[in-house]
Amino acid sequence: MLSNGKVPSTEGRDPAYFSYYAMLQHQQNMLQDSVRTSTYRSAILLNGPACFHDKLILDVGAGSGILSYFAVQAGAQKVYAVEASQMAEKMRKLVNAANTGDSDGTIRNAFLKDKIEVIQAKIEEPDLPIPQVDTIISEPIGVLLIHERMLESYLYARDTFLKPGGTLFPSTGSISLAPFTDAALWSETMSKARFWEQNSFYGVDLSALYGDAKDEMFGKYNNR
Repeated sequence: MLSNGKVPSTEGRDPAYFSYYAMLQHQQNMLQDSVRTSTYRSAILLNGPACFHDKLILDVGAGSGILSYFAVQAGAQKVYAVEASQMAEKMRKLVNAANTGDSDGTIRNAFLKDKIEVIQAKIEEPDLPIPQVDTIISEPIGVLLIHERMLESYLYARDTFLKPGGTLFPSTGSISLAPFTDAALWSETMSKARFWEQNSFYGVDLSALYGDAKDEMFGKYNNR
């Protein structure tokens, strides 16, 4: 919940936002970010005895469910995996394969059996079947922490579902900025601007527009 007492809006993330995250290709890109994935797994397993073992866990924006699976590996009693996109259905396939087996009787990921409840919803929706939990896990971090506005949902989950004294993973974030120079990018951008320096382009002098072209070419990086 925001400081003004209102539930944060998720209108800006519908429907294209959730369609994007329903794609296995995009989930694969995130899973293959080995630095991020291995860091989350290490944090969850190393804190398993204190924050996950025999605990109730909420995974906000679960995506492929990878953090939920790590939580079970750390000994979670039960994980409530909340995912608004159709990726929730794909997550259920993995969970159901552990609970009931495939059509040929093969049991996959047996360690997940009866441990995860997949809930396809936005965390802000009313009357979700989620009790107060001991720990909340999520990957809410966008560009400069706030891109995609997932932090708002994460804080809403904290204020609504976390037991007093419960734990957040992650619990803090830092933004670091550093100036840098990219000579190759500067040269490429200047070469585009200098097209407009020509004083005889098919007999036409374009140079009066060079200043505007330079401002435009370099301005598109300044506005990012």
